[in-house]
Amino acid sequence: MSRIIIVIGLFFSGLVAAEEQWWSYLSSQENGPSSTRVDLRFNKLAPVTDYPFVMVTGITYEKLNTEGLPGPNQIDSLNKLQEALVSYLESKIPIKYVGTFTYQNEQLHYIYVQNKEEAEQALNSFYSTHCQDRKPYINVKQDPEWARYKQFLYPSKQIIEYYGLVINE
Repeated sequence: MSRIIIVIGLFFSGLVAAEEQWWSYLSSQENGPSSTRVDLRFNKLAPVTDYPFVMVTGITYEKLNTEGLPGPNQIDSLNKLQEALVSYLESKIPIKYVGTFTYQNEQLHYIYVQNKEEAEQALNSFYSTHCQDRKPYINVKQDPEWARYKQFLYPSKQIIEYYGLVINE
């Protein structure tokens, strides 16, 4: 997985694997800036009907600045945790990891799964081993149309134009 680098401007991590196309962008929210990292390839694939549940999960991190975005040391720690989470889940259940949203001292991962109960069990197992000192956020809901991906993570037309992103449809 590529690392999230937070700077003002365009982030492009390129092709990570044969099919993945990760892109990150900053945007303004009601209480400050947010950072979104999204696998753009799912725009052409979504919805993936075999994965009707979206799992939104993550942890909070210590507030180091007024913007609510992580500091450099926190970025490394959050990236390692994200890599461990995705690797662990991939070893336990079928998943489609589509992106991450970081805002107001919280980083949430968006992962589509086939079975809600298996996903919740796998997450609880992961967090009990890897994050014993933090309370994780776990929310698994039906999203057969992949609305969370298409309407929340995927960049809006305005963001695409602002960053000059060229997307081959």
